[in-house]
Amino acid sequence: MLFLGFSAGLPLLLVLGTLSLLLKDAGISRSEIGFASWIGLAYSIKVFWSPIVDNLKLPLLSRLLGKRKSWLLFAQVGIAIGLYMISQTDAGTDTQRLVIFALITAFLSATQDIVIDAFRVESNDDKKQGAAAATYIMGYRIGMIVAGAGALKLAASFDWEISYQIMAVCMGVGILGGLLSPEPPHKKVELGKTQLEQDISAKVLGPLASRRAELKQKIESLPAFQYFVKAILSPFVDFFQRYKWWGLVIIAFILSFRVSDIVLGVMTNVFYDDMGFTKDEIADYSKIYGVIMTILGAFIGGYVVNKVNILWCLLWGIILVILTNLLFAYMATQPKDVGFLIAVISADNMAGGFSMGVLMAYFATLINQEFTATQFALYTSLMTLTGKILGGYSGVNIDNWGYPMFFTYAASLGIPALLLILALLYRERILNKQQRR
Repeated sequence: MLFLGFSAGLPLLLVLGTLSLLLKDAGISRSEIGFASWIGLAYSIKVFWSPIVDNLKLPLLSRLLGKRKSWLLFAQVGIAIGLYMISQTDAGTDTQRLVIFALITAFLSATQDIVIDAFRVESNDDKKQGAAAATYIMGYRIGMIVAGAGALKLAASFDWEISYQIMAVCMGVGILGGLLSPEPPHKKVELGKTQLEQDISAKVLGPLASRRAELKQKIESLPAFQYFVKAILSPFVDFFQRYKWWGLVIIAFILSFRVSDIVLGVMTNVFYDDMGFTKDEIADYSKIYGVIMTILGAFIGGYVVNKVNILWCLLWGIILVILTNLLFAYMATQPKDVGFLIAVISADNMAGGFSMGVLMAYFATLINQEFTATQFALYTSLMTLTGKILGGYSGVNIDNWGYPMFFTYAASLGIPALLLILALLYRERILNKQQRR
C-alpha cells in the first residue's frame, strides 16, 4: 500500500498543481490555468470505464500477473510515458499538445486509482481498512511531496523538462510495488449466475417475456448482454437495493464532501506565487512540510475511526476543513509572512489528511466486494466531480472577486456536506432504534 500509494500520488500533482506553475512560467493566464484544471475531471468520470477494469482481463499480462496486477502495470507504464511526453513539449508554443498529453496521463492515472482501490479493499478485512487507507495515504502524500517539492526544486535548479523526465523515472517505485505485491483474492466472474443478475435481466427484458419469449431467451444468452448486466447495471442496482432512497443522500454527501478543498486547491500554488514566495519556498513549506502534516492527519484519522463512530469522524473532518480554509481568506489580506504561511498550511493539510483518511475508510464500508472496483470508482469519482467542475472557474473567480472573497466562497462550499452528514447520523439513529425493537 505504501508503494502503490506513492505511485498514485505522483502523477496527480504533475497534471494539476505542479502543472499550474509550469503553465504560469510559460505566460499562461490565471483564467486559462483554471480551465486547464478540468484535466482533473478524468479522475471524476473514471466510473464509466471502471466496469471494464473490474471485469476484463488483459491478454497475456493477465496470465502472467493476474487481473489486478496486469491492469496496474499497464497504467503505470503508460503514466511514465505520458510524463516523458509532457517533458518534451513547450508549454508556451504548443500548449494544446501539452494539455492533450496531460489529459492522457490523467486518464491512465485515474485507471491506476481504480485498480489500487480494488487492490486495497480486496487485500484487507473490514478491521484493517482504516490502517490500510492510512498507509496508502502516507505513500500517496510522499508521492505528492516528490511531485510537488521535488518537481519544483528540480525546475528551479534545472528546468521543467528535466523535472518531468525524472518524475517519469520515479514511476518505477510504483511498478516495483505492483510487481512485488501478491495478487489479491477476488471472486471469479461468472455471467448471469447470481439472483441479482437474473432479477435485473427479468426487469430489462420484461416487455419481451409474453410477446416474444424466444427473442428474450436469445438476448439473455448473449455474453454481451450478460456482461452489460453484470458489469454495468449490477453494481448500481446493488447499491440502491442496500440503501434504498438513502442512497441518494449518500451520493449527495460524497458529491459535496471534498468540494471546498478541491476548489481552494486549484489555485493555491498560483496564490503563493502571487504572494511573492519563491519556488523553493513553496516546495519547502507547502509541498514538504504541508504533506508531512497531511500524513499525520491521515494517521490520526485512521486511528480515530477505529475508536469513534465513522460518521462523527466525518462531521469533525468537514468542520475542520471549513475552518482551516477560512485561514487562507485571512492570509490573503496580510503581507507575506513565512511563519503564518507554515501555520496555515499545517492546519489545512492536517485537516485534509484527517478527513480523507476517514472518508476512504467510510467508502470501504459501502462496498460489496463482488463489485469492488466499480463501486469504489463510483464513490471516488463522485468525490471529486463537483469540485473539479467548480474549480475550473477558480481563475475567473479570483480575477473578479480577489483572493479573500474567493477563499471565503471556497470554505462555504463545505456547508452542504456538513448538513448531509447530520442527515446520515439521523438515519443511523433510526436504524439503531429499529434494531433494539
